[in-house]
Amino acid sequence: MPKGRFTARNAADLALTLLVMFGTLSLSWAGLTGVGSVPASAAPAESFVPDNAFAVVIDPGHGGFDGGAVGSETGVAEAELNLDVAKRLAHELTARGFYAILTRNDENALGETKRADMERRKEIMRMPYVDLVVSVHMNKFGDRSVSGPMVFYMKGSDEGRNLADSVICALCSGIKIPLRQSNPEELFVLREPFAPSVLVECGFLSNAKDEAKLVTEEYRALIARSIAEGIAAYVKAGSF
Repeated sequence: MPKGRFTARNAADLALTLLVMFGTLSLSWAGLTGVGSVPASAAPAESFVPDNAFAVVIDPGHGGFDGGAVGSETGVAEAELNLDVAKRLAHELTARGFYAILTRNDENALGETKRADMERRKEIMRMPYVDLVVSVHMNKFGDRSVSGPMVFYMKGSDEGRNLADSVICALCSGIKIPLRQSNPEELFVLREPFAPSVLVECGFLSNAKDEAKLVTEEYRALIARSIAEGIAAYVKAGSF
């Protein structure tokens, strides 16, 4: 079991694990074994994750009926870009020896309503073997001059702040902009996980220059690689 492995084992965790073991919980799963993805309909039990694995849940925001923000210039849906960055991040983390778990690996939502979708994401994020959670999003703002990535952590969480600081530092270095600060916030995807969690806003779809970069594969690959480097630096530093 790796240093820093989260071991939250209350009754709710155990009940959830049993549900998974008996196949009543469907997860979207990718980059786990190095031999390809498990279908979204699979119901992996906790035993699928080796004891020595460092498991990172990657949550591509939105999906299905909820497309998220829309690009001001191209009309691209945030959900589509989120998924692409998340899959690239999964591959980057797997290459670095992490175990990457996607909350969704296709264009669909995880439930028929927003509430059901978010509850399913929470169930995945709260799995007892999860070590870190990263939610991937795109930003939009009324002032179209605002640009660049932002990283949020749960207000009051020292571990979350350390992780967020490491990720935003790697992002700013990767895309060659001045260093920005991470931001405290109280959001569902930051509040609900048991493990340290961050929400990464990769850029602003309301900003023409950001949007033009975000719709290219090269830039999304750079964003994913930079996030992975930030996570790896955080873990190497033993901040967890």
